[in-house]
Amino acid sequence: MAQLNRLPGLLLVLVLFAAGSSSEILAAETIKLDDDGWYTWRVKTVGEYDEQKFYIHVQDGKAKEIEIVGRWCDGWQRSERQYPEAIDFGLLEADSSIDWFEQYIGKRSDLSSDALAAISMHNSERALQVLIGIVESDVDMEVREDAVFWMAQSDSEAAFEYLDTLLMAQ
Repeated sequence: MAQLNRLPGLLLVLVLFAAGSSSEILAAETIKLDDDGWYTWRVKTVGEYDEQKFYIHVQDGKAKEIEIVGRWCDGWQRSERQYPEAIDFGLLEADSSIDWFEQYIGKRSDLSSDALAAISMHNSERALQVLIGIVESDVDMEVREDAVFWMAQSDSEAAFEYLDTLLMAQ
């Protein structure tokens, strides 16, 4: 009988867990920034800090600004005070975040360097592959230079190995 009394509570916990999990999964599938305003999300990072936070400002249906915020120098708390109205997607999978930033790196724009910087901070093999793809492509030379710069700024051993091969080829 005591087990039957616990059943409604258990069901409630399972329903709440499923709801929370599915919303996280849905957010991870596609990042849609439809309305004007600020949006934010976090990803696991390469290097000293465990997570990176990104703020995106959308105006007239287009991204106008990318702000990258880390835990250093109280930046995390300062940004939360600066953008309290930001729509928060929470912690996302690297691929979803990289997919969103990739749309801004094909050609030189006001957002391309920031998008490359953001990609370089993801703790993901794919992040490095995207940067290498840019370096080895025929896109604008400034975009390729930015990709090399941000690859060098990452704490990725694989990135350093790739850069070594570039230097040795010269």
